Amino acid sequence: MKKALFVFIFSSLVSLLALGQQPGSAPASSTATTPARTASRPAAPQPRPLTPEEQREKEKRERAAEKERQLRAKWAQEQREYQAKQAQKERERLAKKAEKERRRQEDDAQKSAGRTAKVTTAPPPAAVTPEPVQPQAQPQPVEPQQTEAVTTPAPRSEPEVRTSDGDRQNQREQERAARQAQKEQERLARETQAREARERKQQQKAAKAPAVISSPRQLGPDTVASVRITKEFLPKGHLFEPILLDPLEAQSFISVLPGYWMDGNRYKGSIVPFEFGFIKPIYRRTLAPDRANEWVLDVASYTQFEVYYDADRNRQRRQLINNDYKLSFNYNLLRGKNTWRFRLYHLSSHLGDDFIIRNRITTYTANPVNYELLDATYSRTSANGWRTYGGIGFVLRKSSERKLLSAQIGTYYRKPASQSPRLVGGVDVKFWQQTDFRPGIHAGLGLEVGRPASGITFLLEGYSGFRPYSQYEDQQTTWVGIGMYMNPF
Repeated sequence: MKKALFVFIFSSLVSLLALGQQPGSAPASSTATTPARTASRPAAPQPRPLTPEEQREKEKRERAAEKERQLRAKWAQEQREYQAKQAQKERERLAKKAEKERRRQEDDAQKSAGRTAKVTTAPPPAAVTPEPVQPQAQPQPVEPQQTEAVTTPAPRSEPEVRTSDGDRQNQREQERAARQAQKEQERLARETQAREARERKQQQKAAKAPAVISSPRQLGPDTVASVRITKEFLPKGHLFEPILLDPLEAQSFISVLPGYWMDGNRYKGSIVPFEFGFIKPIYRRTLAPDRANEWVLDVASYTQFEVYYDADRNRQRRQLINNDYKLSFNYNLLRGKNTWRFRLYHLSSHLGDDFIIRNRITTYTANPVNYELLDATYSRTSANGWRTYGGIGFVLRKSSERKLLSAQIGTYYRKPASQSPRLVGGVDVKFWQQTDFRPGIHAGLGLEVGRPASGITFLLEGYSGFRPYSQYEDQQTTWVGIGMYMNPF
């Protein structure tokens, strides 16, 4: 009974296992569950449409990415081209080296073959001419000696080898000298090519660079006439050079005048005038090497001191006489060797406290040296160093305050040389209707050191005419002294 029950249970288990392994059962279950899973999964959301701003930003990013890809592709192409060029150069160098080595081996082989043939091959009888060895007194025995030399070549082989060694040595020396000469020629050719390349590069830079004009004297006859228009702020140099001998020019100078006369009476002491001023171009426009214009600012302060011996106090005194101030706006125009200056300036004069106290001035005094002036001046500089100029001005004040006209002429010479010292000299003459057109003549002769037109000038100078400084311009003044002039800008 127990055995039958065990068999029944075992057969049931086998049947169940067989049913579980039947084909198609697992797919059916999975197929049945697939719709349920699909139904339970949520649907994918649709993309939101982009706004115009987002669309533009997206296009911008795409363009930037495309540009970066193109740039990287360009860089990669350039790198490949560079590597290809370097590889080509290396192959050419190796080919040249191999060709040179091959030629050297061929030359060595030819030389060794020639030496072997020369040593082993016996020379023909006609080639042996031992006449120079025999004395001149016995020319008949030539035939027997030649016959002996031919029949016994062994004794001659050793001197022939030595002779061939000497020839080889000479040939090697000649080849070495030829190689050295060839190397020297190649070196000279490379240096010449490099120098020509540098000159071409400098010419290209000069052609591209704007022309900078600091003085009309720099314009030579060989100057190229066509350059591109350039604009400069705070340029160097001047189109219209300062008039050094003009007492009212904006520059820096100091003078010592031991000889000073006022209305015919000599002053018992010395006058020491000095000025601090500058003329600085603000903006320059260059059309060509000989065509340009610029706007200029100049400012100056003119001061005069007196140095004298005070007998009452028994000591030397140094006192301030006067101080004048000037502010000017200029427009300069360059055309070839001709320059024009159109200027508007204000000038005012102020007596010093020491002078007022010493002369006991207690009331108001008329001061006509407080005015504005508009003038135009023409200047021309020649190649031999001479400069001539002239101009006319109009006072912008009432005639009751100051009379209208003024004029100026002059000439100045500067030796045309770059080395210093250079000889300089000239004369400047000014006229004012305010002083009845009595000329104020300022002359000087001296040396200039440093760079042309911007160095330091030492002058032995003299003046005669109206007083150029202070409100007492009606006084007839004469002085003689020495001065040092410069224009720092």
